Amino acid sequence: MNKLIATSQQPQSSGLRQFLSFFKANSLTHRVRLISGRYLTLRRIISWPLLLLCFLTPWFSWNDLPLVHFDLVAKQFRVGSVIFWPEDLMVLTWAMLAGAFGLFFVAMASGRLWCGFSCPQTVWTFLFIRLEELIEGSRHKRLKMDRTPWNAEKILRKSAKHFSWLSLSLWTGLTFIAYFYPLEAMANDLSQSDLAGMGLFWILFIAAMTYLNAGFLREQVCTHMCPYSRFQSVMSDKSTLVVQYDEPRNDCIDCQVCVHVCPTDMDIRDGMQLSCIACGACVDACDSIMEKINKPTGLIAFRPGEVTFNEALNLKQRPRLVGYAFAFVISVLLIGIEVSSRDIIQISLERDRNSLYRINANDEIENSFSLKFHNKTQQDMPIRLRIADNLYGFEISQPYFTIAAGQRQQFPLLISLALPDPDSHAQKLSNRTAIHIEVLSAEFDEPINDMNTSFFMPSVDEINPL
Repeated sequence: MNKLIATSQQPQSSGLRQFLSFFKANSLTHRVRLISGRYLTLRRIISWPLLLLCFLTPWFSWNDLPLVHFDLVAKQFRVGSVIFWPEDLMVLTWAMLAGAFGLFFVAMASGRLWCGFSCPQTVWTFLFIRLEELIEGSRHKRLKMDRTPWNAEKILRKSAKHFSWLSLSLWTGLTFIAYFYPLEAMANDLSQSDLAGMGLFWILFIAAMTYLNAGFLREQVCTHMCPYSRFQSVMSDKSTLVVQYDEPRNDCIDCQVCVHVCPTDMDIRDGMQLSCIACGACVDACDSIMEKINKPTGLIAFRPGEVTFNEALNLKQRPRLVGYAFAFVISVLLIGIEVSSRDIIQISLERDRNSLYRINANDEIENSFSLKFHNKTQQDMPIRLRIADNLYGFEISQPYFTIAAGQRQQFPLLISLALPDPDSHAQKLSNRTAIHIEVLSAEFDEPINDMNTSFFMPSVDEINPL
């Protein structure tokens, strides 16, 4: 798999020197040229819905609450009417595994397709490049402007570009924090000059990182900072689709357009390199040139690394790819099972450890408990407790409760039993009897949970001595 991990033949300077060069007078010498084509269209089809979902979600509400809210204070994650709590950790576990296996599958099937079409770094970088092109003009005009002395037009255009970048960065920071700090609460706090310091810090921090990464670092993030480029080759095989230059065709006219459109400033003709993010921009560029000179397209294209397309489609030879797909599907199914089977009311019953039982003034045997409820829904929940198969006449001191929405509440609970007569069924009880308690919705009388405990009492001989 040397083709997948080959580095550029061009000499590379140190990462620190490249980083510092961005802040010199002639920074950003690589001006990316945007070119239309099927892969640009595909990237827009994928990225624009993701961007709209990201930026618009914080503005939607559900039952007068944010549609999506990561509430770190209350330790809950709300999506619509569903609330996830720390005890729902398995849902997050299966979601992370599904994401990992999905990424492994995509990486093995088509290399860094995630990087080229869905990665936030790529999406925001192309947004910044698009703003740059709208304000400063085409790549040729931008290069020409860089070489000219400072004048009124250059100052105006540069200022407008950076203003648009900063505006988009602040909007990004505000949107990101809105998932943790709802916009309505943020607006109220801001109007009262009570905006949380940490909230403001993270808005500015995310905005600064967006401005720096998408506006200046760009390809340096993909080449030097992102770990995915380092271990992606481990997840690839000889059938993985990668962007390749068909050197034997010898149709290249050295127009350099494939380099001009590359967001990571690499030459695909030097072979597959770590900095390639598989965005397909060079494919669109080369195809457009080949069409203009009446030569077949596909000089640069997505192809399997070392085999033919027919061999790459033979799944029998790719057990790891099938395994990743199977693991992804299983993880998604387990997410659905966990979500559908989670209790809407979580209940725990703890015994009073100071006394196993006592006999009250009414000649009843009592067991004292502490009953803890956790309402995982967004509605108040009236419930009723009922002892199943109550053959011996156990009684619950308080069978009805109302649990506030999204709250954890604790109540005392007494289960009692009248002292048994010699001829009663209770004479058959041992000094420790299992009890099954059903938890029902008081409104619909439907079971929503259950719990088991034990009822302790003195032995029959102690109650009725000879």
